[in-house]
Amino acid sequence: MTVHEIFTYFQDMILDFFYPPHCPVCDKYIENRADILCQECERNILFIERSPEVKAPLKEVWRISKYRDYTKNIITDLKFNNKLNQLPVINKILDKALVSEIKLENFINKIDISTAVPLHRDREEERGFNQVELIFGEWLEKQNIPMERLVLRIRSTAHLYDLNPKQRKKELDGAFALAEGIEKKIEGKKILILDDIFTTGTTMSECAKILKNNGAFEIYGLALASDFKD
Repeated sequence: MTVHEIFTYFQDMILDFFYPPHCPVCDKYIENRADILCQECERNILFIERSPEVKAPLKEVWRISKYRDYTKNIITDLKFNNKLNQLPVINKILDKALVSEIKLENFINKIDISTAVPLHRDREEERGFNQVELIFGEWLEKQNIPMERLVLRIRSTAHLYDLNPKQRKKELDGAFALAEGIEKKIEGKKILILDDIFTTGTTMSECAKILKNNGAFEIYGLALASDFKD
């Protein structure tokens, strides 16, 4: 063992003695600090998958988890109950996803710039934040991928969860526009659109059209949760 490896070994021993690693989700003890999540939570939360089909002009869409059980609860707590203490746990989940799936890592590595699906200013003022920016912001910063507001929601829209795909398309028609002065930032770039929940893909696709029509090269999507397959 090198001097550095010996130092790291004893450092980890001391940390484990005074601050034993615990799963951020269930608080169970973890034997290996590098595991991030316990095995049970990893099985129940991580469902990393590429969508079998996406709407043009999106090229590829990935999700980290299924929108159910624990993931559904943390998104609801963050969006509607202002529980920002869920963010460190979400970051741990994203970290684990990246080291667990090499295809996801390769997907992230080709991105030039990212943007969150926007909220209308009235809804953002009411909520106090865009939850998608909070979910992915710190994590993307660690990947050296900038996040900027490239698309604006210029018209307030109804909640979409009770609408069918045709109704969603009609509700979102004309709801988005390119942010001012960012044409040169997106020209020829590979852009990642982020959302907390990917359902039919209509919202992400409408945002992608704005970017594509203004010079973006390729547009991808990433959601914290979705149900690509039941």
